[in-house]
Amino acid sequence: MRVITVINAKGGCGKSTIAMNVAAALAGRGLSTLLIDMDPQAQVTQWLGAGDGLRTEGTLTAAMAGREDFRRVIQETKIPNLSFVASSEGLEELGRIITEDETYATILTRLLTADGIGPYDFVVIDSPNQISPIMENATYPADVFIVPFESTKAVKSFANFYKLLIRLRPDEEHKVLYVLSNLTRQLGLRRRVLQLLKTEGIPAAQTEVRSCGWLAQVDEHGGSIFEYRPNSKGAVDMSRLTDELVEMLGSEASRTEPREVAA
Repeated sequence: MRVITVINAKGGCGKSTIAMNVAAALAGRGLSTLLIDMDPQAQVTQWLGAGDGLRTEGTLTAAMAGREDFRRVIQETKIPNLSFVASSEGLEELGRIITEDETYATILTRLLTADGIGPYDFVVIDSPNQISPIMENATYPADVFIVPFESTKAVKSFANFYKLLIRLRPDEEHKVLYVLSNLTRQLGLRRRVLQLLKTEGIPAAQTEVRSCGWLAQVDEHGGSIFEYRPNSKGAVDMSRLTDELVEMLGSEASRTEPREVAA
């Protein structure tokens, strides 16, 4: 099982769109994939019609709080090979409560490694966009991070997440894809983002998620870009990003053992 976390400490950077469509791309290749919505705004949950974002029953919130078995909150989707765990706004409040447990940052990891979960080839996590105990849980189990940038502010916000990553998982070589998102129609802004990345020594991914009207509308469709507009730029870019992701994992792509955590 390989865990992919799509993350940045800024909203509106294309995080949920990438998480949803990369998960669908992996599933479309015959790989058993679990998509987890860890954003209290529950955008992907409502996108898939898997919940209203308000009720906590049957969601990750209930599982992380210990009120429901994690296996029972995993839903099937209409996309073959893709399962889903819904979020709710109660996840934000839960983040404040769980810090009473000194091992709170590993709650999700323990759920993923419990007996009877999966087996999944991939887990894709849509992280919250704020530094929080819930973001820590999205960070701890990840094998690779996808960090989208749609502005210079998003690049600057990455520093906040990077500090969190180093604190949680020091002395590791972290695999990160830094992805330009929705900038091809704003050439001046795109140049500024690229210049800032160069200044900060951050290497942009080979794949850029280009501006695409169909991709911007796909959440209204209730599925992925591959069903909605399979020949669009958005579908091409999400497929290429998935290729680059799998290539980055390299020899780890055959790994079946999850990260170890303390009981």
